[in-house]
Amino acid sequence: MNMSEMGEVVAYLLRYRSAERAPGSGRKRRAAREGQLSERDVCALIDDASDLEREALRDFLAGQGLRLKAFESGDYPGIAPGSRYYALLPDPDLEQPPLYTREPVFEALKLRQESRAELAQWYLQLWLLMHTLLYTRYNRALSDVSRYQEATFASNELLDLLREQLEALRSLGEAAPEASRALLDERGEDLNRRVRAFIDLQARAGLLESPRETLVEEGDEAGGDIWQQTLLGALESEQVGLHQLGHLQSLAEGRLADEASAEMPQAAHQEADA
Repeated sequence: MNMSEMGEVVAYLLRYRSAERAPGSGRKRRAAREGQLSERDVCALIDDASDLEREALRDFLAGQGLRLKAFESGDYPGIAPGSRYYALLPDPDLEQPPLYTREPVFEALKLRQESRAELAQWYLQLWLLMHTLLYTRYNRALSDVSRYQEATFASNELLDLLREQLEALRSLGEAAPEASRALLDERGEDLNRRVRAFIDLQARAGLLESPRETLVEEGDEAGGDIWQQTLLGALESEQVGLHQLGHLQSLAEGRLADEASAEMPQAAHQEADA
């Protein structure tokens, strides 16, 4: 793999975030496009690279805050025997350079003249609700990567959950967090449009896909389209849970410890009175 080929491999990985030698689940390998290698060629170049070439590729990606991880058929379900799955993931130990922006998120979710803070609130709410459907509903931890194939949801399920969340927020009245009150200004089809835009973002990023065997026919009572988490999506959620959300668990554990400490003197006082 020379420098030109390495550049083409990186360009492909930046576009699709993953490559598979023999795709499972009936997906066809991505064909070559103008100025871009095919999925078959990308996998062949990585497979056939020497140790020095692989090290150069790792160093190149590390400079962009990224890491290429390879998984064999026995590592996770859905990887065909004899195949190999490559996933391009942010490296939690490295800083992401400025070229990775949030602009596509802001542009996709924007309906009027919302501020970036408001759009970030929308994305966070939808991301958390999606993970409720993919994880909480299945009694699944973020570390349960191997269960990604059973994690599916319909678009209208996410929409209904969002409506329930906003109704709960509205019921709080003045007690609702000020930063979240902007979410209550929806009009007409706003919620449906934001849900569709969010799912499209996740699909374009390779984190969700529509499984062919569970496509819902028009008129089905379930309604809406069905979405399944990809292996890349499960790997990224695990990484987010370990490296980006870990501080929330520590915060919650600290709060619980403080509450327990506050209750102990009161309990001791009641025992003394008895």
